[in-house]
Amino acid sequence: MRVTEHERAFLHELHAIKKDPLGKRVIHFCVSSIAAPADLSRRVESAKHFITKSFSRSPYCKVFPAHNGDLFVAYSHVTVSEVVGVCAKVEKLFLDGEPVKGRNAYGEYSFYKLADATKELDVVFHAFKAIIADGSPQEAQVLKKPMSVENLNFLSEKLRSIDLRHCIFNQPVYFVGEKVPSIEFLEFFVSAKQIEENFLPDISLTGAPWLFQALKEDLDRATLRVMAKEIPEYRHKAFSVNLTLHTAASKEFTQFYEALPGHLSGRIVIEVHKTDVLHHMNLYRQVRRQSKNMGLKLCIDGIEWRDFQMLHLGRMRPDFVKINWCDTLLSPDEADLACLVNGLKGLDGETRAVMCRCDNPKAFVVAKGLGIKYVQGRLADQFFKSGMQLQ
Repeated sequence: MRVTEHERAFLHELHAIKKDPLGKRVIHFCVSSIAAPADLSRRVESAKHFITKSFSRSPYCKVFPAHNGDLFVAYSHVTVSEVVGVCAKVEKLFLDGEPVKGRNAYGEYSFYKLADATKELDVVFHAFKAIIADGSPQEAQVLKKPMSVENLNFLSEKLRSIDLRHCIFNQPVYFVGEKVPSIEFLEFFVSAKQIEENFLPDISLTGAPWLFQALKEDLDRATLRVMAKEIPEYRHKAFSVNLTLHTAASKEFTQFYEALPGHLSGRIVIEVHKTDVLHHMNLYRQVRRQSKNMGLKLCIDGIEWRDFQMLHLGRMRPDFVKINWCDTLLSPDEADLACLVNGLKGLDGETRAVMCRCDNPKAFVVAKGLGIKYVQGRLADQFFKSGMQLQ
């Protein structure tokens, strides 16, 4: 592993940020993910100068170049609108207005990654480790060993006996169909990365998909325990929880719901993943009937925009479908786009579409053009908190 002086400095900075993450963010400009222009060095230097000048009023801002051309920026106390504006100009400097055509180190079709240090520092850390190891994003994942059966048994025992509140987060889904955005429901989810960091820092839970699936129901039960304690204190319109279909159909879920205070009746959204639905369609139908009988909402998560070519989501009649934002929607093939538009029309107003993982400001413009009135994502959170309009 060859590490430059700047890379070593950024590694130390990451460790310092980890100890004091509050209010700090990191930007990763994925220069290496694009075709290198002839004057790459000049553009990198111009970008460094522009970023430093743009963030000059920030009490904390540092720029670190990597040997592969990527740029990392650590900063605090800069408004969302300023950051987005700077990122857009840096992107234009390197791409000359052309769309991104390949995935970056995070599996996203985006030139840059905005990461909140309190939630996503480990994601940036793994991407950076892949760079200094001269590896690929996939190699970054195998720096951790996949979960073993012994790890599974250890975690299962832990999950039955401890409060996982520090590993469970929430993120709103916003309704942007009116001039002033509002929170439609608050999603609760367990962070696999946070569990890794707390209990098995050298192990990748998702590195062994079948073992992770075996762990999922223990995670579900732990999430339900935390929700039962947490949501009576919240005053939102509704709340969602990610569950497997087996958990959603279980006695444990019924008991959880029946034990909630009366004012929370009917305010729960059950989120099930697309893969789970396709593998267990009969169980999905059972959960669909059960949720209707209980007065609950049902959401299918994990939909990619091209899935509308194969899936007839209107026939499944969920209350919500979550479509993952992807930068390929900025320059889609006409036939693919027609399938998406027809698929959205096929929801017939009974199912509401949510554009989620909105980390690109252009996502809100595309969502509006498609008639999608619900959005979710880190950038949506930042815009909402700052009072900026999402569309």
